[in-house]
Amino acid sequence: RYALVVMSDVPGIAFITAAFCGVVRWRGTKELKWLIISIVAMALALWMRFAVAPMVIALTLALIHGSPEGRKRRWGVGVLMVVIGSALVFLMVPMHAIEGMIARSPLGEWSPLNLVRRELHSDDGTLRYTVPNLIYVLGIAVHPGYLPMGIALLPFVRRADITLPHARLAVFVGGSYLLFIAGMPFQNDRVLLTGLPFVVVLFFPAFVRAWAWLAALRMRPVVAVAVVLVVQCGAFVRAMLPFMQQAQVERELAAQVNALRPELVYTHGMGAAFGTYCPTVRVTELWYAVLDRFEPGALVVVRPKNLIEQWEDHPPAINWQRAQDQGLETVGAHADGWAIRRVR
Repeated sequence: RYALVVMSDVPGIAFITAAFCGVVRWRGTKELKWLIISIVAMALALWMRFAVAPMVIALTLALIHGSPEGRKRRWGVGVLMVVIGSALVFLMVPMHAIEGMIARSPLGEWSPLNLVRRELHSDDGTLRYTVPNLIYVLGIAVHPGYLPMGIALLPFVRRADITLPHARLAVFVGGSYLLFIAGMPFQNDRVLLTGLPFVVVLFFPAFVRAWAWLAALRMRPVVAVAVVLVVQCGAFVRAMLPFMQQAQVERELAAQVNALRPELVYTHGMGAAFGTYCPTVRVTELWYAVLDRFEPGALVVVRPKNLIEQWEDHPPAINWQRAQDQGLETVGAHADGWAIRRVR
């Protein structure tokens, strides 16, 4: 599904996976070309997707640790570079600027308490989930949306699978990323996807055993492959349906708005869609700031239930209440729960 989305996640996954492969090959062969490939791939991964920083740090530590020969010297040089770099940053950049950069980065939202919480609070409002974050991120190994055959492979997993050098590295790199994601105040399958290649690496021995087991049962490989393909196609359709339904709702709401011919629309969650489908209409998103006054004759398009459940005490819900206090007239609605009101 995300291969069809124009975002940086998939190329970021490609580069960080290439960096992992380069580190594995370098540790096994000590050929300089693999070291160069891994460093370049890590740089490209960071350039493409800054969220892979925990993985880049883990891979860098793996490069420094490397073989026993020269390990103390490499660690000494690495620690010295970190100390010098940190000192230069603190000397050249004001403390308030450093705090501002941290606050604007993902580290500003990270908290170890989020690992065990099911109710999370952030700029996205109040989010309530079925399981805490730590369990959610571990589900990547068995969720059919990520690895359709994951559950079927569990009986073939062995403890010895993680004793191989590349498997230990996959645990270290993938685990660092999943731990980082579990500390964020949300659950997002898009950002979790980056950890999938490392789960696949760990499951490969189990896959080989499962394939051998099927061969021992004299089951034709085409049958097993066909079953997996059917499951994956079903999972793909299930994953795409919400996107298609959302696109349909956006087009229908935009058609209703165009039919009412407003000059201005206040909305939450439909700003981008109205910007595309209603090019002659000015659009104001209710998320960015609390508004003191709403222009008479303008439309307000929101989903009230969503505002009450997720955005209480945040600008979208506050603005919706202020608009109601100023006075609204119902001029339309949508079966998906969207309300269309005109400001009096």
